Amino acid sequence: MDYDTIKQSSFSRKTIFLCLLSIGIIGLLVRLYFEPQIPLTGDSSYYFVYAADTSLTGKLSESYYLTNSGWPMFLSILFSSTKLDDPFFLMELQRFSSIIISTVTIVPVYFLCRRFFNPECSLIGSSLFAFEPYIIINSSLGITEPLFLFLGISSLVLFLNNNHKLIYSSFAIAGLFTLVRFEGMIFFVIISVLFLVKYRHKKRIFFQYPLLFAIYALVLLPVAYSNLETHDRDGFFDELFAVSGYSYTHFVQGTPEIGDPIYGDTKEPNMQKFLVIGTTSMLKFLGLLLVPISVFFAAVGLVLIIKNKKNIKIDYAIITIILTSIIMLLPAYYAYGRGAEDVRFVFMILPLIILISLYGINKWKIKRKKLMTVFMIIAIILVSFVFLDFKKIDYDYDKEVFSITKFLVSKTNAINGDSADIKYRSAAALIVNWPNLPLITCGPNVCAEEAGAGAIKIERLAIIPTSNEKSLIEFIDSAKDNGLTHLAVDGREHQPEFLRDVFYHDEKHPYLEKIYDSSELGMKYHVKIYEIDFVRIYEN
Repeated sequence: MDYDTIKQSSFSRKTIFLCLLSIGIIGLLVRLYFEPQIPLTGDSSYYFVYAADTSLTGKLSESYYLTNSGWPMFLSILFSSTKLDDPFFLMELQRFSSIIISTVTIVPVYFLCRRFFNPECSLIGSSLFAFEPYIIINSSLGITEPLFLFLGISSLVLFLNNNHKLIYSSFAIAGLFTLVRFEGMIFFVIISVLFLVKYRHKKRIFFQYPLLFAIYALVLLPVAYSNLETHDRDGFFDELFAVSGYSYTHFVQGTPEIGDPIYGDTKEPNMQKFLVIGTTSMLKFLGLLLVPISVFFAAVGLVLIIKNKKNIKIDYAIITIILTSIIMLLPAYYAYGRGAEDVRFVFMILPLIILISLYGINKWKIKRKKLMTVFMIIAIILVSFVFLDFKKIDYDYDKEVFSITKFLVSKTNAINGDSADIKYRSAAALIVNWPNLPLITCGPNVCAEEAGAGAIKIERLAIIPTSNEKSLIEFIDSAKDNGLTHLAVDGREHQPEFLRDVFYHDEKHPYLEKIYDSSELGMKYHVKIYEIDFVRIYEN
């Protein structure tokens, strides 16, 4: 690739800055427009608990263990700078922080593109990242990916610089990268090997690399030491060994994992199943990541690269990008092989996809390149916005679900199965019980298998399932010893007939006192909640 010809530009530095700033502002506004106004769920709630505990105690959490603690440690600094009396505000702060970090990532993306292309193409590359729909959706979840991508791409940009001081910085950032996700150790190994290969003939390498290694290690040591002191695990190598041991036992040796829906069966070899599931899911989510914006640009760029392969100069920078992108897909392959279903695991391939796309765009012979750049950026924004609007969830419904669930959590610790939609049980429990955080955590061995945010268990409403009960009295009688005190019903067909009868004919059940009716509060989602009067039941 002839860098001298493709890096020429008619854009001034001021114009580039204003364009990049405009892309960032519009990217932020789009993220805020599609931001869900609902509490955190899933992994984000575990990070929230760890960050809140660290803020409240003023030290790294001793109660909770997380493999990837870099993100909640960063959040704890933000939480500590504000009042800790409003958990919903803190949740919004967590979400807003990830949105800001995702937006700011366009800067390292620009400089990565600038390493190969002119400013016009590099601005388009920043736009491809800024308005990638799945990046926008992920940025509002309050999880690790925005910071993970920002640090990973920043470290890569600095590593490709010829200034040795910046290379030192790249290894320091690689350490922070590893704190956020322990897969950063793989990234560290890649850039270490590439550094040793590039400077193998330099005598100073024997002094430089030990220093680079020390910089990386010093970033990790305080957290590793704290983890060992409080949880008997360092959070890095222990997790890597745990994952390796699990893989060897269940995939190589083929030992079934009791209770696992995928690998609990002994009839089919686990390794074969792992490879099939991993490969299929990898291809599926790589394809999904390309839709709707990058699929055309990347396809054109790839065709032109193959067509012009003899004229492309393969140098150290290109090899670095390709190797890091491909090898960083290994953790994604493992996650998919374990049954994970999420596009976020392949985000680290996005810089390579953008560079391939820009190669095709750069080959287009257009005279008015400034106008073309503006037009393409506008087109990318519009396509992204339309796609996101099409996939937009009805958050009004989710707000109602949360409000209903919060009321339930404030009244009882258990509820009937096949009840109303109460998917925000964890978030509701956190907010209702604030500032009392959940006390239950997993043990080190369980955490080793989880190897992620799910290591924290948050108290939530217990669900008492309905089974073969033929009447409401029979169900209440069998469930009362498990803590059932209330019923929640929404009258939908998924509920047993005796629960639907409560919703439509509650007058037939005098031992049920209606304490909540969402329709009376103007909600579209109609849910009724009843308190069970056990005295009246047994009097009859």
